[in-house]
Amino acid sequence: MSHKRIGINNTKGGYLAPDLDFGSSRAVVAGDQVFLVGCTGLTLDGKGFVGKGDPGAQAETAMQNVRALLEEAGAKMEDICLINNYTTDRSHRQHVYPVIAKHLQGVYPASTGLVVNGLAEPYIDFEIDAWVIIPKDRTNGHQRFRMINAKGGFIMPTLDFGNARAIRANNHVFLQGQTGMTLDGRTFVGEGDPAKQAETAMLNVLELLADAGAGIEDVCKITTYLTDPSHQASICPVLARHFDKVHPVSKMVFLKGLARPEINFEIDVFAIIPEDKKRGHERHGFTHSNHPLDLNASLSKVVRAGNFVFIQGQNGLKLDGSGLTGPGDPSAQAEQAMQNVKALLEQAGARMEDICKLTTYVTRREHRASIYSVLGKHLQGVNPVSTGLIVNTLENPKLDFEIDVFAVIP
Repeated sequence: MSHKRIGINNTKGGYLAPDLDFGSSRAVVAGDQVFLVGCTGLTLDGKGFVGKGDPGAQAETAMQNVRALLEEAGAKMEDICLINNYTTDRSHRQHVYPVIAKHLQGVYPASTGLVVNGLAEPYIDFEIDAWVIIPKDRTNGHQRFRMINAKGGFIMPTLDFGNARAIRANNHVFLQGQTGMTLDGRTFVGEGDPAKQAETAMLNVLELLADAGAGIEDVCKITTYLTDPSHQASICPVLARHFDKVHPVSKMVFLKGLARPEINFEIDVFAIIPEDKKRGHERHGFTHSNHPLDLNASLSKVVRAGNFVFIQGQNGLKLDGSGLTGPGDPSAQAEQAMQNVKALLEQAGARMEDICKLTTYVTRREHRASIYSVLGKHLQGVNPVSTGLIVNTLENPKLDFEIDVFAVIP
C-alpha cells in the first residue's frame, strides 16, 4: 500500500516560483507518521501570502495551516513531537513564539529554533517544520519527559511556552535540540567554548535517551548546527567520541545564528527503538563515507530502522569518494546528489517513490531555480513534502547544494 499524499500541487503557476515545474504535497501519511510541508505565511491553496513584513502574522497563518493539514491527515495537534522553527532574524523570535505557544498550549513538543540566512523568498521571515507521529494508543498518547516552561529560563525567560526535553512516540524518540544549556533550562555551560557546549549537549542527549527507554545505539540520524565553520575542529572530536561504533547518518549545517548569541552549537537527534534490540538497525556504507569531514568516526550513508530510511545529507560528492561533481555548478551537484539518493535508497531496500520529505540547503537563493528543476525531474510523480533553507555555507566550501531525504517503505 502506497503512502497517502494530501494536497498534491505544482509550483507552476502558483504564488511561489510560478515558472518552476516541481510537484509536491502539503502532507504525506506513511504508517504512523505524518510529514508536513514547511509551513509559512503561504496559504494552503498556494495562491497568496499573508503577513509580508509581519513575522507574527506569518506564524499565525503557518500554525493554522499545520492544524488544517493534520486534521486532513487524521492526526491532531497533540500528536506533534518536534518542531523546527526557522526565522531570518533572531529578533523575529519574540513575535513568532507567542503565536506558536498559543497554538500548542498543552502539547509540550520538543523544539529547535534556528536563524537561517533566508527562506524560499525574501519576504518569508518564518517557517516551521512539524514532526508528527499518530499514537498507537490514542487514549494515552505520547510519553513526554521533563516537561518545563520556557518562562524564567535561559533562552526566552518571558515566554509562556511549555515543552518537553524528550518524547517517545510509539518506537520513535525525539529530543529537544541540545546545546550547552543544562537540562533544567537555567544555566548555560561553555560560553565562548564550542567544544564544551558540545560535550554538555551530548551528556544531555545520553540522559534524555535513557529517559525515553533508548540508548545511543538507537540513534539513526544527527543534524548538527554551527554558527562558525572554524568550530568544526573542536566540535567534531566530541561527536566522534560519543558516536564511536554507532554509525549514524549525519548532516552539518552552518547558520546565521541559534536561539541566543552565546550558543555556537546545537544538535538534533532522531532515534528509533528497534523491535529486536540485539539485531538493531541496518547501517550501510560506513566504510567509505562521502562525508567531507574527518570525524574520526565512521558515519553511515544510509540507516534503515524498521521501515524508516534515513539518508546522509547528499550533495555533489560521489559515493565512491572520487570527488566532487560540478564545482561552481549547483545543478550538476544536484544531479549527482539525486543519483546518490536513488542508489542509497536501493541499498536499503527502498525506492524513490518511498520518499516522504526532503529538506534542501542552498548557499544562494538564485541557485534554487536550477536545483529544483533537477529535483523535479528525479521526483516526477513522487510529490514529497519539502522545506527549503538558505544557509551560510555547507561542510565543504565548494558545495552549493545539499539535500536531506526521509523515506518510509510502505
